[in-house]
Amino acid sequence: MNKFKTFILLLISFILQTSVFSKIDILGANVNILIPAIVAIGQYLGAKKGGYSGLIVGLVEDFLLTSFIGVRALSYYLIGYVVGSLKLPKDKLSGAITTIVASLFNFILVSLLYFILGKSQASILAYLPLGLLVEAILNGLVYMIYKKIVEKIMYIPTYRI
Repeated sequence: MNKFKTFILLLISFILQTSVFSKIDILGANVNILIPAIVAIGQYLGAKKGGYSGLIVGLVEDFLLTSFIGVRALSYYLIGYVVGSLKLPKDKLSGAITTIVASLFNFILVSLLYFILGKSQASILAYLPLGLLVEAILNGLVYMIYKKIVEKIMYIPTYRI
């Protein structure tokens, strides 16, 4: 049942990202709600589900929105897998900080891969100082919403000793 709920959560997040949140500009930055979703899923459901969730969402995003297939899929997969592997505490602060770091990692990895593949980097240099910081902070704030959603809808097994 968690697989179906994860699929629905990511599908709704992808639709909202592409239709609403990509159009909202806050201080030159657009919030990417897929990164907090992947961080929350990786944190609560583990490395395997977090990685696969990131891979699937990244591939869909690559196929529909970019010219290079696999760049965002790799980035999202690594984010989901690493967050799930680290076994971080499931509190708001550590999740928000993890999301901020994941947003910075996503920007660096995607920019580096696009540079290697030969895509123009003119707009990336203008985005670096303020836009990147604003996006990372916004993603950290959006994580708080996803944390509540994942806690409410997912079955997270707890074991007593």
